[in-house]
Amino acid sequence: MAARNRDRIVHFYEIADADAPDGARLPHRDWGEHIRRLCAQPLAQRTVPAGEDILIGAVDPHQTAPHLLLAKSRQDVPQLIDHVDGTLSRLQLAADKELVDVTTVYFLPFGNVVATMAGGISAPRAQALKRWLDGMRVAAPDVRNIVLRPVVNARSREKLQHAVAIEKLTVKIAPEPADSPSTLRASSDLGTALSRMHTDNPDMVITLTLEVPKKSGILSTRRRARGHNQLLGSTRVFASDIEDWLDNSDAVDTAAAQARMEAWHSEADDEKIDFVSERITAKCVVPFSSGDGHAIDLQVALNKLEGVSLENERVLRAAVSADI
Repeated sequence: MAARNRDRIVHFYEIADADAPDGARLPHRDWGEHIRRLCAQPLAQRTVPAGEDILIGAVDPHQTAPHLLLAKSRQDVPQLIDHVDGTLSRLQLAADKELVDVTTVYFLPFGNVVATMAGGISAPRAQALKRWLDGMRVAAPDVRNIVLRPVVNARSREKLQHAVAIEKLTVKIAPEPADSPSTLRASSDLGTALSRMHTDNPDMVITLTLEVPKKSGILSTRRRARGHNQLLGSTRVFASDIEDWLDNSDAVDTAAAQARMEAWHSEADDEKIDFVSERITAKCVVPFSSGDGHAIDLQVALNKLEGVSLENERVLRAAVSADI
């Protein structure tokens, strides 16, 4: 069977200290060099348990690009197909061998920014990378609570922070592939409600719209202002759930808010906050093997990650306040 191509999404994250004051950033660290030294150590020294999963870091010594291969042990029992007679059989591995799902991480030379490409649906996501980095204390031993912040357009990042009201919030959750992660962790009331509906109705599209009525006569000016403030507070809390869902699931189809922004010497401006499109991502085409549909050649992955990082360098630097 001939090899085919597939679109892959490259996600960009800033490695940061979750306990640092608002706006404070880590001084840039040479993550690639530290991780290369770490991954030269025995397997046990680069392994982190994460619930039922085991996360293992590795580096290909033949690749000069600063990178990490983050592997997660697979919980399923893969099957093989014989293309001659069409029979299926269980994959037999030696006792000291194990199948893993792998995500390739490329470290950019500025702003503690990383680019990631998953090798398949079940490959480690941002939360897994955070747990591994936290467990290793690599490059930032002084940081006790690493966080991976999605790199967001510099202007867009400030919208929610400086909004004075939210008039409308719309979130659409879509069904995921059967073998895709489907648990939506939530810390907000809105997130918890949507997560429960998604779990109870995994084959449905769920759309939530919260809007303060604009038509005069329905609400008094006081009640409308109260509604705007309540929706602003709820959206700010819910935003962290949306970020986590975008990182760790494929369920979020739409997440947008209509915000009223404070303007100098004029009436307030209305602007749209699009939590999906305002994250800086890139799409690239990579080959995958026809056997399992998940394998990506490491050299291809690194070339693609480096290429899209260069193409987006200016906007990435602006987003993390790194000098050009």
